[in-house]
Amino acid sequence: MILTLPEFMDGLAAQAVTTMVRSLGSAAHRLSILAVLIAASAFVPVMAAPADQPFREGLSAYHSGDFAKALKIWLPLAQREDPASQAGIGFMYRRGLGVAADNRKAAYWLRKAAEHGQPEGQMMLGSLYFDGAGVEKSYVKAYAWCDLAQDGGNSDAQTCRDAALQSITSQDDVKAAFRLSIDLHQRFGRPH
Repeated sequence: MILTLPEFMDGLAAQAVTTMVRSLGSAAHRLSILAVLIAASAFVPVMAAPADQPFREGLSAYHSGDFAKALKIWLPLAQREDPASQAGIGFMYRRGLGVAADNRKAAYWLRKAAEHGQPEGQMMLGSLYFDGAGVEKSYVKAYAWCDLAQDGGNSDAQTCRDAALQSITSQDDVKAAFRLSIDLHQRFGRPH
């Protein structure tokens, strides 16, 4: 008889549980432990798909150049407030990938992702402010969003943040950029 991998793994797990339970002492004690293990196993999903599986399917389509499929997968997720999907759609609008380039739509989706704490969305929104693309040009806002993205782990954000800071010409605007950065960290930063 040839076993499938799941059957083989179930057999190994059952063997391990049996061995463990037998080592626990009296039959009554073993029975109570076994009952607890069986009850607990009801709460463990078997071979469940990761929660972000639909996003990954969209990402796979995106990477294979099927932008229409990526958008079809991501749009319902983004409308249900999935930050990674929102950032993906924002990037597609920014670059005109599978859609007409539209910086206002890019800003809309990237802001939603950014406000959900998504570092790539924060960095891309900061770059829109830096360029004045789809939003008013603002080095103050570019600095604050890119600083937040960098602290959230986006390695590209430091370049944006530093360029924005170097482009600010008045001390009052530097202070405003720092104040806004603190505000964004408090409102949209990821908890550590």
